[in-house]
Amino acid sequence: MGLTACGTATETAAPAATTAAAAAETTAAPAAAETTAAPAAAGSTDKEICEQANKASESFKKAVLVFAQTVDEIPAADAKLMLTDFAKSLTKAAEGADGAVATAVKANADAALEAAAAKHPVEAADSAEAAKAGKDLNAACKAAGVTTNF
Repeated sequence: MGLTACGTATETAAPAATTAAAAAETTAAPAAAETTAAPAAAGSTDKEICEQANKASESFKKAVLVFAQTVDEIPAADAKLMLTDFAKSLTKAAEGADGAVATAVKANADAALEAAAAKHPVEAADSAEAAKAGKDLNAACKAAGVTTNF
């Protein structure tokens, strides 16, 4: 769940800051709207929960890529917003469910919220705990017949 963006050595700080501000204005709100998953209906199957979680993950990754194209590193405030929204989407996907898939989805939501609360959310998102939560969710979803990439 790393958020570090790729950049070039020829970029300067002033254009990057301007680009970051523009990216924040144009992508933060749409990214929040994009990553919101529909809440899981009571009795949702593991497959449905995995599909909703996967949609949230894809939207989150898309938002990260938008930033990656404009700045060397995602500003902390934007990373916090993106991670918080991602966590909310995952929580909604698993709402009212229990079992291995729901537990794994909630663990990923918790890891995203923990990273969002950190002073340096980008670095915090790239933790061993987040990686384990992602692997556990991939395994649970695979067992439910859904391929995910957390």
